[in-house]
Parts: sequence; structure tokens; C-alpha cells
Amino acid sequence: MNKINLLVGIILLISLSGCFQDDNLPRVENITSGTKWTLQIGSSPLKVYDQLQDLGADKNFNSVGIVYRQPYLSPGEIQSDIALYNAITLKTDSGRVERILFQFDQDRISSIEEGGAMLGSISKWPENLPDDISINVNDSLVNLRGKLIAIYENPTFKKYQIILPNKSLDKPYDLDMENYEEWAFTFFENISARIDGRYNVRLFFQNKKLVKIRNEYEEFELVN
Repeated sequence: MNKINLLVGIILLISLSGCFQDDNLPRVENITSGTKWTLQIGSSPLKVYDQLQDLGADKNFNSVGIVYRQPYLSPGEIQSDIALYNAITLKTDSGRVERILFQFDQDRISSIEEGGAMLGSISKWPENLPDDISINVNDSLVNLRGKLIAIYENPTFKKYQIILPNKSLDKPYDLDMENYEEWAFTFFENISARIDGRYNVRLFFQNKKLVKIRNEYEEFELVN
């Protein structure tokens, strides 16, 4: 092989190597300037939330996770407006797992479910307390925090931790979100008749500004 052919071969090998590297999945990109989709580096948490609402409408996802948010031991610890979410869960891991799931719709309690691994519908919780203290289906969310505080005054119920779900994008911004430096969301995109793409995205904040977007992209073959 002469030097020219050898050089051409090396260039081709480097080119092919680059192509193969681009095709490796998952692919990860870290954006620290400019924009990705509707998201603008340097934006405040409130502005990012507005941008996420637009992106969610475009990419068909409806919530964002608040990374590292811990369960609350009492309702007095909650800095968020509970009505800005679509549900809350009360859970205890002491002995047998017990959960109570309250779901919201139209600023009211739309359903209450209780149980362990499997949940069953109930009309109020706790069931042995009067209606003016217990949380009832159709209760206004305006009264939810006050009722939780009253319930937690009873030592029987202090074993329950309070868990907020992912933040629903169909409701206004929660001011407490700016106290967390990582948010996360996932969405899917159809690539072809047999392939779906998944985007796992982390948003990183410093000094209440978006400083990095980490996007991990994977593809999955659809099985009929």
C-alpha cells in the first residue's frame, strides 16, 4: 500500500469512527450556554417554569420532578402551596406500609385511596374522626392544610410522612421550587414506525439561574 492509499485509509477510518461514536446510545449532551428547545441558559426558575409549560405542550409531558425533595414529617414543614399540585401522599414505613393518596381536581379533593401495595377508595380520612376534622371527598383545597395540621395534633397520625408528587405544569409556579437546584423531566418522541426515542433531562441551577441542561437520549424498538 502506497502512502496516499494509507493516508486515505486512515482518514476514512477516523471518519467512520466518528460516525459510530455518534450512533452510540445513550447519547449525552451538556448545554451550558444558549438554548435547548424552549429552555434558555441563565433564566430564573420562574422563567424556566414558563418555558417548561411551553415545552410540555409541544412534547406532550405535563410535569417536572423536583430532585432530592424529601418527605415532610408534618404539614407545618411544607413551604409549598399544596393546591398547586394534583395530589399528595401520606405514607408510613413503620412495620406494615400504609399509604393514603389524595387526588385533586377543580380545587377540590376528587378521590381518597388507602392501603399498602394495593389501594382502595374511601370517602374520608381518618374514617373515625368527625367530618369537620377529617379530609373528605369534595373538600375544598383551601381547607386541606388546616385539616392536616389538626389531624397531626393526634399522636396516632404523626407516623405519616407527607410526599408531594412531581410538579404539575398545568398549575401555576410553586415559589418553593427555587430552593432546589435540580429539576428533572422525561418525554418520548416517535422516531419511526419501529423506534421511539426517550429524553431524560436534568436542569441544574446555581444562584437561582439555570446553568446547565443535561440531556440523555436513548432509543427503543417498539414491540407489537
